Amino acid sequence: MSELVREIVEVNAAIGGDEENPVLTVETEGLAPTTGWNNVRLDPHVYITPPEDGFQDFDLVGDRPADAAGDTLTEVEAAWEGPLHDWVIGVRIHAVDNMFEEEVFEPWDEDDTHEDDANEEDDESEAA
Repeated sequence: MSELVREIVEVNAAIGGDEENPVLTVETEGLAPTTGWNNVRLDPHVYITPPEDGFQDFDLVGDRPADAAGDTLTEVEAAWEGPLHDWVIGVRIHAVDNMFEEEVFEPWDEDDTHEDDANEEDDESEAA
């Protein structure tokens, strides 16, 4: 049976694809409480109504080995990729001991902003 890993260490979230078909990619590193965990993955929460804060929640889960003994923290990694909902502004990853939040930005919005700033500067220099 799957359960949450112990701790989140790092989260990276990015948007790829294009404006018509944006793709959300989430990668995370964490610590499992023992060695031998398998099927480590990010399970997205499913919403009937989008959350007001705009964060897509995920659980970092895996399958604990049946013969797990000791308390040796072990590094684990997981990734998830899927369609980007228009309400998502960030991701939140949950573990037993902590959670991480990471905002995501659409790469085409950043380019549009820089182009708009450059056009405003050109307009100002032409007016002077």
